[in-house]
Amino acid sequence: MTTIPISKRAALIVCGGESRRMGRAKPHLPFGDETMLARVVRIVSPTVDEVVLLTAKTQELPELPFDYTELPDRVEQQGPAAALYEGLKSVSGWAEAVVVLGCDLPLVTEETIEFLFAQLQNHEAVIPRHEGLPQPLSAVYSMQALEKLENVLYSGNQRLLSCIEPLDTRWVEPRELSAVDPRLGILHNINTPDAYREALAIAGLTHPLED
Repeated sequence: MTTIPISKRAALIVCGGESRRMGRAKPHLPFGDETMLARVVRIVSPTVDEVVLLTAKTQELPELPFDYTELPDRVEQQGPAAALYEGLKSVSGWAEAVVVLGCDLPLVTEETIEFLFAQLQNHEAVIPRHEGLPQPLSAVYSMQALEKLENVLYSGNQRLLSCIEPLDTRWVEPRELSAVDPRLGILHNINTPDAYREALAIAGLTHPLED
């Protein structure tokens, strides 16, 4: 199965969520000896040529020992669909595909990212499903998706699920992902303190507030 060369791939990392249920800014959360955002960037960097951080209009990021491009929201709280569209547009001059990840996926693996890229082929998106629900912020998109995303957004519909609906999508089920990563790290997003505690335990790390 052929896959897109790394030189034609980018990563879009969504950093601008409000973290209401977590109660703390997720990019800054400690995860071992690095922040959660730094861990995600470290894992994804070998699989792509450029990492783009999609941030809120005014957002402070933790220091990152990696190369990256920051792309702030054009308007306040524009939502993930518009951020995804702007991110795709920002790399459309050279990239053929992007992997989109939340900054709250510290258990994602390189192998899973490579697997998703390999599934793209002639599709416009490769999107995992978890308990039957699409996971569009843990997915791979072709540049061919840009025009359809734009059409939905310009119709006034900002819902992310509405934006992916018209895409020719290769759906990926958990059983397929588990063959690549038995821990299903790409489906472990950190939205609550309990989920944070669980992810640290899975990674064999101690909780910074519970040493």
